[in-house]
This record gives sequence, C-alpha cells and structure tokens, in this order.
Amino acid sequence: MRVGIVGAGLSGLTLAWLLASRCRTVVLESLDRIGGTMRSVHVRTGEGQTTLDLGAQDISPDLFPAHRRLLSLLGFTDGQFVDCPASLTVLKAGLKEPLLVSPHTPEPAWRRAERLGPAWHALNLYLQRAAEWDKEDVSWERPLADLVEPLPVSPQIKHDVLYARPAFLFCCGIERAMTLSARAAAAFYVSAAGEPSWQQLVTGLESVAWALAARTPAATIKTAAGVRQIRRSDGRYELLDTTGERHIVDELVLAVPPWEAAKLLHPLAGTREVRDVLAAFEPVDTTYALHLDPAYLPECREQWSTSTFEVHDGWSESTDWFGPGRGVEVFKSQLTHRDRLPQQMVLREDYRHLLITPAAVRAQRRLAALQGREGLHFAGQYTTWVSSQESAVRSAVEVARRLAPRSGRLTDLLSAAPDEGVRRASRTLPPSR
Repeated sequence: MRVGIVGAGLSGLTLAWLLASRCRTVVLESLDRIGGTMRSVHVRTGEGQTTLDLGAQDISPDLFPAHRRLLSLLGFTDGQFVDCPASLTVLKAGLKEPLLVSPHTPEPAWRRAERLGPAWHALNLYLQRAAEWDKEDVSWERPLADLVEPLPVSPQIKHDVLYARPAFLFCCGIERAMTLSARAAAAFYVSAAGEPSWQQLVTGLESVAWALAARTPAATIKTAAGVRQIRRSDGRYELLDTTGERHIVDELVLAVPPWEAAKLLHPLAGTREVRDVLAAFEPVDTTYALHLDPAYLPECREQWSTSTFEVHDGWSESTDWFGPGRGVEVFKSQLTHRDRLPQQMVLREDYRHLLITPAAVRAQRRLAALQGREGLHFAGQYTTWVSSQESAVRSAVEVARRLAPRSGRLTDLLSAAPDEGVRRASRTLPPSR
C-alpha cells in the first residue's frame, strides 16, 4: 500500500515512522524544514549556549504518556530531560504591584517576594473545582464560564486571573476565553495524581522531528513541496506538489491544521461534509519571540516567575523565564498585542493556534466518524484532546491502527502499561475512539 502524508509535523512524521515496515510512504511539506510547530533555536548568552524552543516547548510525563513512550523508542534518555520549576506572576497594566506572585517550586535559592491574597485564593478555588470536574468526567462541551462564574470570587479577579490565564494559553481575548471548553482550559493544570509535572527536552523538540525522519529512511520526505492539487480517480489519489511532481497513492492522510486541510479539499468532489466539519475548528493567530532582555517582567527581580502574564486592553500575554530551569537569562514572550517590542530579540515567528471550544469538541467527534472514508484520513493536534504534542502522537496512532494494525512499531508504542495517564487521556476522546 502506498500512503501519501501531507505535513511533516509531529503527527505526519510519527505516522510515517509507524507505517515504515508496512507501507510505502511519501511525506510532502510546504515549508523548507520539517517539524511543524517544533521549532528549536540555539541561543548563546554569557552563561553559554543552550537549545530552546520557540514553538512547542513543555512536555508532561503525566499527561503525555504516548508522546513520552515515543521519545523513549527514538532513543531519548531520562538524562536529556530537565524538570520545569513552577511559579506564576500576574501583572495588570496600570498597576505598580503584581496581582499575584506565587510560591516557587522547588524552593528557590534566591530571595522571593511572594504576593498572594485574593488572586491566589481564587486560583486555588478554580483548580480545586477543575479537579472535581475532571474526576466527575464532566462534559467537555461545557464552557469555562460554567465552571468559573459560580465560584465565590470577585468579578475583577475572575477577569484578571481565572479567565486571563487560559486566555494567554489559547492566545485569545479574555472575554473569548469564557467560551472555551472548561475541561480543555484546565487540562494542563490537573491530573489524577494531582498537579502534573512538566519537563523540557535539552536538545529541543525539533530534534524529535529529525529523529523520526532518520529512523524512517525508506519514506520519501520532501520539503518545500506543498500540495498544489488533489485528484481522485479509480479509487486512488493523485497529488501534484509545488515542484511539479505527481504522486499516486492508495490512502491519503492530511496531517495539517484543519483550515489548511479544508482548503486542499475544496476542489475535490464529495468532500463538502468533511469540509463543513473542518470549518468548525476556529484558529487564532499569535506571535512569539525569544529575547535576552526582561522586557515584560516586574522591575523587582524578587517578583520574577518562570511564567508571567500581563493583563492589558482585554488581552493576556505571557513571558516564560528560562533562568531557573535552564540556567540562562533568556525569555520567551507573546508579542501579538504588545505596545512595545523587546530590545534584544533573538528570533520572532508567527503561529496559528486552535481554540478548543465546545464547537471544536463536537467537531472532533464528527471528524472521527468520517475518518478513513474513501481512503481519506486526518491527523494532527486538533483531532483529539487539547491540541498538544500528545494529541499529535495519538492522532498518528489512530490512523496507523486503520492502515497498518500489525505494525511492530505501533505495537511497541502501545505496549507500555496503561497507567492512569493513558486511561485519563482515553476518557477525553469522543466515544467512537
């Protein structure tokens, strides 16, 4: 069987790796590099050189069991992961003092000026209630407002903290955050074992893409070769890429964002239903940058945290400080709605994110029912759970189960004991999965 995969991000490359011994695959990527949102940068500072991620960054062994298993099979060892220290500062434009400076975990070696009060109390009430919803397996179609509004918290704190935090996570306005799926908004903050742990890969997540490609030598992987046209004839697909080459495949997998998949399918007869489903996934654009100056952190260093977000003009935008975890004075910030830019910018890039709304949850369920129809499949972060590295891997697994159920690599990836993290992830999927 010959399989065409459009998109060389994590889901597309993982699928090619899973199919390696069973199918002939061709992977077409419109960009001039592989990796999709995995974008790693070598940064040199006074402390030395380190590799940091501008795109996807943090991974959780608690919440990402399939992803962690994949990295193990690719040869990544425990020594290549570093634990992420955790602390949070909340700023509001126009105020001299932060709304919140949380405790730092683990206990920091430097003096820290904690500022708790109403914001800290509200955040803990929210997390407690979110954990209850997780335990009760409340519908993912319930909006965030259903969880937040009943809490005994002032409207201002709800706006500036409880809605602002998921707003920066999903890169949307604070008012828009009220309509997100409540379960999705809290998914990265609660787990069956309590607050999940997070890590970073010292070689950068882009190295995962190169490891997948290196271990799939029989696959044809073409970069700078987007798909110009898709035709279906005699039960097979013909793909014309932007270099002018044609590829005939038996099965087609679109491992690209839903808005790109819908555009590719638009000229293809019989795809109206699936294009309507893809249109239900709502994108939002944002800009990230790595920089060397603490442009958006408090003047007082004792109030710095590994994660800081500032509320301004109806938006909430974040800054990550790599110092405590990686030992370098480098920062990663959202710039989309800022009124000023960092003075020492290393790299700046635009990204398009997915809003996990109740409509998106329903669309995931509808898309699952259409998977594989007429040899057309969909993979990617948006197809399941909360748009993450784990979602991308699991989407590849689901397609591989249809195309190559006897794949040895598929068996290896699924062979890990089904711990609670795997069971939790399974509960979040539509019933058909």
